[in-house]
Amino acid sequence: MEGLCNPTYSIEFLKKPAVILRFVSILFAIIVFGCISSGGYDDDTNMCLFHGDSGACNYGVGIGVIAFLLCIIFIAIDSQYDTINNPEHKKQITLAELAFSGFWAFLWFVCFCYLADMWRKTPSGPLSTSNVNNCQAAIAFSFFSVFSWVGIAVMAFSKYRQSQNEFGYDKDNLAGDTYASPYAPFPPNTSEAGDPYQSAPFSEEPQVPGPVSGPSDVPSEFKQASY
Repeated sequence: MEGLCNPTYSIEFLKKPAVILRFVSILFAIIVFGCISSGGYDDDTNMCLFHGDSGACNYGVGIGVIAFLLCIIFIAIDSQYDTINNPEHKKQITLAELAFSGFWAFLWFVCFCYLADMWRKTPSGPLSTSNVNNCQAAIAFSFFSVFSWVGIAVMAFSKYRQSQNEFGYDKDNLAGDTYASPYAPFPPNTSEAGDPYQSAPFSEEPQVPGPVSGPSDVPSEFKQASY
């Protein structure tokens, strides 16, 4: 990442709202799968504390880990986004970012509902304070992750709308379309045209021979002498 080696570029890049939201999403994802992994299981039986449903714990950990990896990947892509010269590739990256962000916001909402419902069904028992706090933190930050990923999706959609004209213009150029020039065309080059006042070669009309001259028309020096 040559751009990130520049301190000025790094600071400006890290100030971008989309990048900030990705780091926030990374933090939320770490909290969710970290809390479930460390405090979402019973210490003695190793059973999931969310109503004994191991699917709830596995779902929360899986969504959190994949969200963490996706954020890292898209941050790396964003750092090189301006160096991509092909607008079609930019379009594909933006659409992929929009699709994944919207889909992961939905998965986080499902995760929140799933964990909250399983926690509601969990019978009150002799749980340690640490386990209770971890489970409640996983539920809370899975809910917060919904908004962070929705924000990322909105920014990806905004970036797509702003660059839509560039994508369409380049696609038309690749298809071979031509555009009318706003300027008047140059006049035709007449420097090689012939001189209008110069007659074309072999254009003279041939002279029609007159009638054959008789003896009277012969010049005097050629007339026969009379005797």
